[in-house]
Amino acid sequence: MSQQRIGDGPRDWRRRRGRDRQGDAGSGASLDEQPAALEEQSRTLFSFIEPVFDLIGIFYAPILIAGVIGLIVGAVLLAFIGSLKLYGGIVIGIGAVLVLLVGLSYFSQVLAAFFSRTGRYGVNTVIMTAAFFGLVALVNYVAFENHVRSDTTATNQFSLAHRTRDLLDALDRPINVTAYYPDQVPSIEMLTRQGKVETTLGEFARRSGNFTYQFIDPQKEADLARSQGVTAYETLAVSAVGTDIIDLVQPTDEVYSRLEQDLYTALLVATETQRKKVYFLSGHGERDITRQAEDGYLKIREGLEVDNYQVETLPWAPVDEEVTVPDDAALLVIAGPTGELPTAHLDALNYYMAGRYPDGEPRREAARIIFLAEPDTHDTFRAFLAFWGVIVSDSYIRDVEGSQPNAPRTLRVGIYNPQAPPEIVAPRGRPLNVAFMPGAAAIEPILEETNTRLPRPIAATTASARLIDDIERVDPVDDDPQRVYFPAVYLDIIAPVGAAAPTARPPDNEIASMVVFGDSDFVSNRNVDRGSSAALFLNSANYLMGDFSLVSIRDREFVYREWNLDENEFNFVRFSTWLLLPGLMGIMAVVVWWVRR
Repeated sequence: MSQQRIGDGPRDWRRRRGRDRQGDAGSGASLDEQPAALEEQSRTLFSFIEPVFDLIGIFYAPILIAGVIGLIVGAVLLAFIGSLKLYGGIVIGIGAVLVLLVGLSYFSQVLAAFFSRTGRYGVNTVIMTAAFFGLVALVNYVAFENHVRSDTTATNQFSLAHRTRDLLDALDRPINVTAYYPDQVPSIEMLTRQGKVETTLGEFARRSGNFTYQFIDPQKEADLARSQGVTAYETLAVSAVGTDIIDLVQPTDEVYSRLEQDLYTALLVATETQRKKVYFLSGHGERDITRQAEDGYLKIREGLEVDNYQVETLPWAPVDEEVTVPDDAALLVIAGPTGELPTAHLDALNYYMAGRYPDGEPRREAARIIFLAEPDTHDTFRAFLAFWGVIVSDSYIRDVEGSQPNAPRTLRVGIYNPQAPPEIVAPRGRPLNVAFMPGAAAIEPILEETNTRLPRPIAATTASARLIDDIERVDPVDDDPQRVYFPAVYLDIIAPVGAAAPTARPPDNEIASMVVFGDSDFVSNRNVDRGSSAALFLNSANYLMGDFSLVSIRDREFVYREWNLDENEFNFVRFSTWLLLPGLMGIMAVVVWWVRR
């Protein structure tokens, strides 16, 4: 009977000891004192919660399982379902309470489990595991906050140049780059270039927190593309946040070899750190960019400066002495020369067009020229243009259908060539309006089978246009030739007239670009504000300088390095990988077992 009473008692040792003490006290009391003692004991708080603990002791298994499930479910809700975080916390609280109640009901056993030999090992294991994961988390946090990247490629293809890193570190304003690529890339070549663009932009963004970029399909965001002047795929629009300065970058070749230096130049332009220089040649009767009179070029100079270009005069004394075009010339403008071109000056222009110096050293950048001619342009300048594939007529264009009615010598230029660069004739997707050219000469490109020049007319007249060789005469006669004439032409030039066709694509610095206008009055202070006259000139300047780089940064080519193995070497690598390390681990396990057996 005593064994049955002991087995029926509470499982927790503290409650059993309390029962024993009560029993001992009761055995020494008289029969009259026992009811009073029992009544006094029934009033304690423990007497109320003791049945609850007994009930928990009976159903401890399902309560413990429910508590553990509650902890797991609550943790999942907190970690993965943000909208149910409140309920996740409530579920975790309920689960913790259930586990705690079971622990309190079996407090002595739990305490004994912790302080026993096995328990101590378990606690030690838990603490060591927690410490290990804590250290791993700490190391990862420190590594993410203070990461160091190392480029292990042979050509450092994922590293930026020192001057690029210095520029990015010095950025004092947010820069955003919008890369316009289609969502569905149509060719492998474009996909390859897009990958290079994304990699390079990523390197820029990692270097500076002020540099961000995004990829956009211009077909889906047509308004944004149009507002930034984007008219073609594979265009990068670099802009400084809070300003209206936007510099456009496009691929210079099939492999985008000048991407980093073009982005560097765009950053300098967007941050107004450095500007591209436009030089107006002087010394041969050219127009004056400081003159405020009607025949001056002050307004067009101001227009270039509004476009964030630095405009300067390049004075060449009208004597036959050696001169050169500056290295930082992004564009050379020769506006309406009336004097003779000395031989030394002609040589300097020819060397500039050829992309090299007199000593044979290559120039860093190719030539970019805007020539504004007139019917009375000096023969020495005509010879220079003819040498590079352009004939300037000595007669003016009289277009009966296209001339201004009250000024028949003024040509209304409104027929633009759709094959011309759209950045010139249709910037931001909007075609130019009419430009006015008083007494414009006809520009005729020289065509050869060698294809060393690629001319593209910018504008044309109607078929009723005629060439009149007498500036005093307005009415055409039958002897005046009649056909379509070009008052403006754009050319890509590889070599002069008569040169042999190249067998390979020449370097970029040897591919010159030139725009020749048959009139210099259309951008004078008198006419520059009429129609699209200023826009026609400024668009041409923007297009020519679009790929001009302010620095030279060498591209890092991707080098594919293959590990070539014969059959025996390949088998050794394969089987050693499969068997060597597992075999070593097995041998170490056998040694440890043998030592501790």
